[in-house]
Amino acid sequence: MAIEVKVPTVGESINEVTLVKWLIPDGGYAERDAVIAELESEKATFEVNAEQAGAVKYIAAEGDTLAIGDIICSIDTDAPAPAPQAETPREKAPAAEPVKEKPAAPAAEVKKEEKKPAAKKVKKAKKAKKKEEAATPATPATPAAK
Repeated sequence: MAIEVKVPTVGESINEVTLVKWLIPDGGYAERDAVIAELESEKATFEVNAEQAGAVKYIAAEGDTLAIGDIICSIDTDAPAPAPQAETPREKAPAAEPVKEKPAAPAAEVKKEEKKPAAKKVKKAKKAKKKEEAATPATPATPAAK
């Protein structure tokens, strides 16, 4: 049995849409709820899904302007599903030559600063700031002019 797929209502002020693209070939098999086409209105682009599984038969062509409710295709629900294709073994590509990397630097070369925990680094920074503040004399505030 064939069912008709119609342009759905997309909004109150939308009266027509354009069929932008078919996503299933004419005569191709679509599973239920598979996206079969893209429609575009002046406000948005949206997809049309297959209501049932079956073979898709185009009624409208890409680029056609369609009114809401127009039939865009039919789906033959009696069409047999295509047999799953057996996978053919792929030829192996020749292995790429391994990239030689430099060995990592020994742990002894890691700087002492990088080994210190974050808390010690923060304490050191605070001490340095206090020394700097102590060395800089405070400037007296100037009275505001009356």
